[in-house]
Amino acid sequence: MTKKEQTKQQILTASWQLFSELGYHQTSTRDIARAANVANGTVFSHFATKVEILKYSFESELEDILSRAKHSDSSTTATDRMYHYACFLYEFYLAKKEFSRELFKEIMWQQHELEPQLKAFKKRLINDNEATALDADIIIDIYFMTLMEGLNQEDSSVDSMLATLKAKLSKININ
Repeated sequence: MTKKEQTKQQILTASWQLFSELGYHQTSTRDIARAANVANGTVFSHFATKVEILKYSFESELEDILSRAKHSDSSTTATDRMYHYACFLYEFYLAKKEFSRELFKEIMWQQHELEPQLKAFKKRLINDNEATALDADIIIDIYFMTLMEGLNQEDSSVDSMLATLKAKLSKININ
């Protein structure tokens, strides 16, 4: 690992620790720099904004989660596959509810940044079954609306979100 990569990792480690202890909004980039033992400017040489630190960390964790979900996926329909992945993803997002809400608030209007990941995931949903690209779009819409509803409810749980998702998916005729 190069010195630059080590510094980036120090920043990420420090930021997650502070985000977890103090909360996202209560953590400043100066706090992160201090905790990572780097200059304030060094944080910005690796990440343009605090939300970029959050996005980068989420992407890394999500890749691991999606990989685990993929390896245990035996579903044959697009809706079953979405439900399978949602079991992993909803748990992740609810465990990091404050961060998830902040991240979605920031990237909601920047979907072009998510487009490559969404495109790959849609392809995965309809791979080896009869569903179409439009079917994948509908399934993803249902998934995200259920996620947003769950993140906005104080008493939401993975089980309640999965039950809602399953009920919604059962109303559409997509295999």
